[in-house]
Amino acid sequence: MRGAWMLVGLLLGSGGACAAAPDRPDRAGAPPAPSAAAAPGAAQPPRPALPTPARGRLDAAVAANRACEGCHDEVAREWRASLHRSANTEPAYRRAFAIEPMPFCRGCHAPEAAPAEPEPEAVGALGVGCVTCHVTAASSADASAGVLAAPWTRPGPPPAAPHPVVRDVRFAGAAACASCHEFSFPTARGSRRPEHLMQSTLTEHRRSPAADRPCADCHMPAGAAGRRSHAFVGSRDPAFVRSAVSVSARRASATAVEITLAPANAGHAFPTGDLFRRLEISAEALGPDDMVLGQADRFLARHFAIRPGQVGRHLTADDRVHAAPVTVALEVGPAGEGREIAWRVAYQRVAHPEGLDERDALVEGEIAVASGRLAP
Repeated sequence: MRGAWMLVGLLLGSGGACAAAPDRPDRAGAPPAPSAAAAPGAAQPPRPALPTPARGRLDAAVAANRACEGCHDEVAREWRASLHRSANTEPAYRRAFAIEPMPFCRGCHAPEAAPAEPEPEAVGALGVGCVTCHVTAASSADASAGVLAAPWTRPGPPPAAPHPVVRDVRFAGAAACASCHEFSFPTARGSRRPEHLMQSTLTEHRRSPAADRPCADCHMPAGAAGRRSHAFVGSRDPAFVRSAVSVSARRASATAVEITLAPANAGHAFPTGDLFRRLEISAEALGPDDMVLGQADRFLARHFAIRPGQVGRHLTADDRVHAAPVTVALEVGPAGEGREIAWRVAYQRVAHPEGLDERDALVEGEIAVASGRLAP
């Protein structure tokens, strides 16, 4: 598989935590937990809808979003520079979508468009807008029906608003993010089996030591005044990516090194998101003028295979960094004897796998996570 399927996880990439999703058969996560029981004889108010893909509200969403920006200037500036805003216009995604223009991809990357139709320019430029997450009525983008928000936890009463505000504890948790950050391959018909998940961030989070922390703790950190950032820090921020793991290296023998990656500031596997994101672990025996005399590498990722007679890709192994440290042993050969060995860990965004050999993959971008040199 190539193209846009690879980049559905573009929005939040790595670090942080995502969990629980709305009750949608084609998107990940268990149904939302039931509300607390109402008093005997009392009618329980309906719960507001949570954000979902494929809204199809088109120009109405663009107009409503413009109104949001007009009042919330500081938040709007953060959002306009975010990967949410560029979800549908980011160059790597556009290149992939041109190869495989699937409605499935448009549902998350241009959620206010009609998935089966080319998106109007203004709708595509909106990406994941304010209204996509905060105005969740099925077909209307009219904020007069209520703007979804998390419970107010900052000092003093919340400011007055020119529209109703609907506060729901689920919106403060991972459920607000989940429907675009874990899902099955389209060919898996909604299967929840791990090998059928195209993105598995939700499952990873539930199994992590950070399972009780929401996505926003890492991806929307609160500032001094308590307001959460809407810059949505993620996989394009080098410092944020590097904070996901701690890395150490040692010389295991004259010709080998061991590099250990321990989970640090990540509430899910590292890397997460797009199925072809990976870590490249490499070592090189260095000669005069840093000439490379011997080298070895390994890739930590979810590894997939195409099986004859079967549709789609199939998960064969997952050796990413989960809740426990991962140690990678690399053998550089006889050239390492008596010589310095350089090592490196890089986070890579793979555009296309380009065959069976992982070294042949087309890498769209990378971040150097850690590196060093080991004396003879």
